[in-house]
Amino acid sequence: MESTKAPPPQMHRRIGLFGLTFAAIGAIIGSGWLFAPLYAAKVAGPAAIISWVIGALMVAILAMPFAELGAALRVPGGCTRYAQVAFGGTTSFLTGWLCWLGYVAIPTVETIAILEYLGDLAPWLVEVRDGDRSLSVGGSVVAAGVLLTMVIANLIGVQWLNRSNGAITIWKLFVPALTAVVLLIEGFNPENFTSHGFAPEGVGGVLAALGGGGVVFSLFGYRVVVDLAGEARRPQRDLPLAILGGLLACALLFVLLQLAFVGAVPPEQLEEGWSGVVATGASGPLAAFALTLGLGWLASVLYVDATISPYGCGLIYTGANARLLLAMGRNRNVPAVLGRIDRRGIPSVAILVNFGFALVLLAPLPAWDELTAMVAAAVTLTAGIGAVAFLRLRRTHPDLDRPFRVPVGTVAGVLAFAIASLITFWCGWSVLRDVLVGLAVGAVLLLITVPHHRRRGTPLDPRAAIWLVIWIGGLALIAWLGDHGGGLGTVPSPWADLAAVALAFVVLPFATRSGLRREDADTVLAEIRAESTSDEPPAH
Repeated sequence: MESTKAPPPQMHRRIGLFGLTFAAIGAIIGSGWLFAPLYAAKVAGPAAIISWVIGALMVAILAMPFAELGAALRVPGGCTRYAQVAFGGTTSFLTGWLCWLGYVAIPTVETIAILEYLGDLAPWLVEVRDGDRSLSVGGSVVAAGVLLTMVIANLIGVQWLNRSNGAITIWKLFVPALTAVVLLIEGFNPENFTSHGFAPEGVGGVLAALGGGGVVFSLFGYRVVVDLAGEARRPQRDLPLAILGGLLACALLFVLLQLAFVGAVPPEQLEEGWSGVVATGASGPLAAFALTLGLGWLASVLYVDATISPYGCGLIYTGANARLLLAMGRNRNVPAVLGRIDRRGIPSVAILVNFGFALVLLAPLPAWDELTAMVAAAVTLTAGIGAVAFLRLRRTHPDLDRPFRVPVGTVAGVLAFAIASLITFWCGWSVLRDVLVGLAVGAVLLLITVPHHRRRGTPLDPRAAIWLVIWIGGLALIAWLGDHGGGLGTVPSPWADLAAVALAFVVLPFATRSGLRREDADTVLAEIRAESTSDEPPAH
């Protein structure tokens, strides 16, 4: 008798090139464009413009391995899956955990940014204690409601989300560009670039702005394209184009904004130099400059955008982080129920679980620049792991179908790993210390689940993760001894920077030789490919 069982639900491949590109742009342009020009200028002065150029080039190199892997493997939550194929369960779990830590706070942070801006119009949303603004009880309730709307939008479905994000992204591109052009025309003061030195903190300040100034954080949104690979119509062609196109468009926009910001700072705010430039203000720095110049209409537009840009970014990360949790569920790194999708092709369980964590994070968070540095460090570490996975698979699977191949791939992979090491180090010891605490919590969770993995016969391959422990531990030690972000200063720059690069070159050969055997990796690849027609996690 012919079976009448309904076919298993599948993730729908509905997102085209424009949808993926708009997802990258929408994820990059959040609250970052409202804050990063300020914090980057405080750290690097006018030379923050150079920080954006360096940051864009570095992030573009970090993106190259993901563009190739995303086109070749085409699975949702790609970051943790690449590590699974190359290095097995332990590395996959730690990679997914780091990336999840970096992603999970973003919707909540963007929601808080919205309400703190609206606190000028509705003071009951915020409260001020010891000079620090935070959400009131009523504001927290409203924030929960805003987060809920992000969840509902993602539960409705990716096609609807794709259409709505297109309109939001067009707005998000228009307003920053308009702001930069108007400030350049109405308030540009060329003396700001030289009156207190173009680079008051030297090369160190330019590099420190990459992590502590929010530069890298603001550019990392391209990664959501990798997480949406399983829902792309033509991933082979569209993934690399969307990643590089979105990154280039936003990098140009941020350089223009930084130029306008530096030129528009009122001279009286520079009396104590760039490190003392006014960092707070009810209207936000860009809106405050607009009001100072008598541009009330621009300030009003910025108020509106202070809602739309962070909301659009939170909307995208709500979905992207659910795809990451979905991948971890399918890898058996978290309960398998998180690796399921519903009959409409949506990872609804993962979305709802992330919503619960987002509500918990409504508790007081660190300042924007501190939090973004932590996010940047966590996500940069996963970029380094992705680069090593890229090199490992180039070595073990030269026959893998790669519709997009990175030119001079070995050189690009080595550079990406060295860059990831440097950016992580530049985030500073105080940031890396917090990331290590989060990573330790993940390691404990992994140890707790070891019996579960053994019962199911899921290999964890801990030996293939030794290089990862050495790399992250070594970077933390160098940061502790260095002079960035709370380090002891025992090993000052540039020697500490050179030590971080040297560590990368020492670890890399060991890392690329310590992955899964070809036959084991092929088994993982077969399971991943089987998922393209089923929402069920692989049986072991």
